[in-house]
Amino acid sequence: MSQPSMRITVDAAVRARDVSRPVPEGAPQPPAPAPADPPRQSRAAKNERRRLEKRGLRPTA
Repeated sequence: MSQPSMRITVDAAVRARDVSRPVPEGAPQPPAPAPADPPRQSRAAKNERRRLEKRGLRPTA
């Protein structure tokens, strides 16, 4: 049985590299990264929300 693979994005790889790099004493701190955009809803989630709205129910999320 094989192990499930883990996906790593370019952003995560760059962050990991930057965190592991030592910073010399007295060096200015790098600027904080900009906040990421909120995740987009999947098509299935959007369809489920529409289905619930048609029935008069409120979606839970």
